[in-house]
Amino acid sequence: MPRRGRKRKKTRTHVVETDERIRGALASQDELKIPRSLVIRRGKVESEIVELVGDLRKLMRPYTAVNFKEDAKNRKVTLSHYANSLSTSMGVTHIFALSQNSSRINLRIGRTPAGPTLSFRVKRFTLGRQIRAVQRRPFDS
Repeated sequence: MPRRGRKRKKTRTHVVETDERIRGALASQDELKIPRSLVIRRGKVESEIVELVGDLRKLMRPYTAVNFKEDAKNRKVTLSHYANSLSTSMGVTHIFALSQNSSRINLRIGRTPAGPTLSFRVKRFTLGRQIRAVQRRPFDS
């Protein structure tokens, strides 16, 4: 005669439970390997550059500080000061710094706390707002 009802659910498993501290330490080691970035602007910049910084932060999600607020006094400090102060407290591994001169826009990418720094000159850029205006069916996340 066939069995009636549901199949028996096993209550004992053969997986050995690890200690909570060991699991927490393993998770924190994995999190330390994830690169975290910070997109900042340096000095006085135009409103388009401020919007470009916001677009770069959205692009670099989820491991970047999206709502990071820069102080006016912090915009004047050197990039190495940012690297030393933020790499230990926030766990930042890379800093993207946009600055504007009278004739050009510069992007500096630095590895913290004392890694190499790459410098680029930005010749042209398109904002996310401009791309959404051209699209037929824009998707905004």
